[in-house]
Amino acid sequence: MVKIVGIGGSLRADSYSQIALRLAAQRVEALDAEVEILDLREMQLPFCNGEQEYPDYPDVQKLQNAVSRADGLILATPEYHGSISGVLEVIRKENLKSF
Repeated sequence: MVKIVGIGGSLRADSYSQIALRLAAQRVEALDAEVEILDLREMQLPFCNGEQEYPDYPDVQKLQNAVSRADGLILATPEYHGSISGVLEVIRKENLKSF
């Protein structure tokens, strides 16, 4: 079975990006794929400091494991000045280097 990880890039409580992510996940699940949504609002992630490992932040390992096992990613983010949200940019640079 195909495994997809969805990551929402907004920290806002009533995030339109999260709504869009859930809708996309439902569509992908209808195609018999397994979808895991990672909500960054519920994860404790550090600011990146160049370290390779963050033993005090188990959610870093959870994020890296989920992404490494995935066949694909759905990234949902608001657009800020022609780019992705700051929180998703930090995640991308620090944890999604291979993607």
